[in-house]
Amino acid sequence: MKQQLSQKMQDKIAFYRSMRREEARPFFNFPPLLPSARLQYQPLDYDNYEILHELFAEEDNPFINLEFKEKEKIGIYVVDLREFAKFSPKRGAFDWLIYWEDQPIGVLHLFDLSREKANEKYKRCTIGFSIGKPFRRNGFASEAIAHQIEYVFEHFKEIDRIIAYTFPNNEASIGVLKKLGFTSNLKDYLSTDRYSFFEKWRVSP
Repeated sequence: MKQQLSQKMQDKIAFYRSMRREEARPFFNFPPLLPSARLQYQPLDYDNYEILHELFAEEDNPFINLEFKEKEKIGIYVVDLREFAKFSPKRGAFDWLIYWEDQPIGVLHLFDLSREKANEKYKRCTIGFSIGKPFRRNGFASEAIAHQIEYVFEHFKEIDRIIAYTFPNNEASIGVLKKLGFTSNLKDYLSTDRYSFFEKWRVSP
C-alpha cells in the first residue's frame, strides 16, 4: 500500500478487494484521454488525488463538490472510484485531472455507465466538471468537455446520449453546456427541483 494513503483508505481498499473475485475484470475500459488544443489529462488515482484538495480546499464557489474541500473525503472518493466503480456493471465511473502547461486546473467526471438493459440505461452516461478559481473564464471548461464528449462517443459505441446536471442558479455551468449543444430535459430524469438536467445526443453520421 502506498505511503500517502490514510488508514481509512487502506481499510476500504482491502474491503473492496476482499469482496471481489480474483478473476474479476472491469466492466468498462477507459483508453487514454489524449491532449486537446491546450490541455492534457491524467487519470485520477492514488498518486495524485491530493491535487483536488490543493485546487478546491479554499474554494468559495458554492457549486464545488464539498468532498473536494477535505483531504480524507477526497481519498475515500478515489477509493470508491478505483475499487468499486471500476468493477461495477451499473455504476461505472472514471475521472481525469485537467492540466494546462503542466499545471493542474480542474477535473472531469464520467459516471453512471451501466450494462443494464432496463430503460436502456446502457445507452447513456453522465459527465461533470470543476475548474479551479484562478483558471476560470479562459474557455478551459468548454475545451475539456467538448473533448470528453468526443471521447465518449468514440469509445462507448452503445451510448447515444450524454447527461449533465447542475444547480438551476449555476449560470456559468449552464452557459457552458448550452454552448456545447446540450439541451434542457425537464422530465426524463430525477423528479426534483434541486437540479437542472441537460442532454446531448449522438449525431448520426
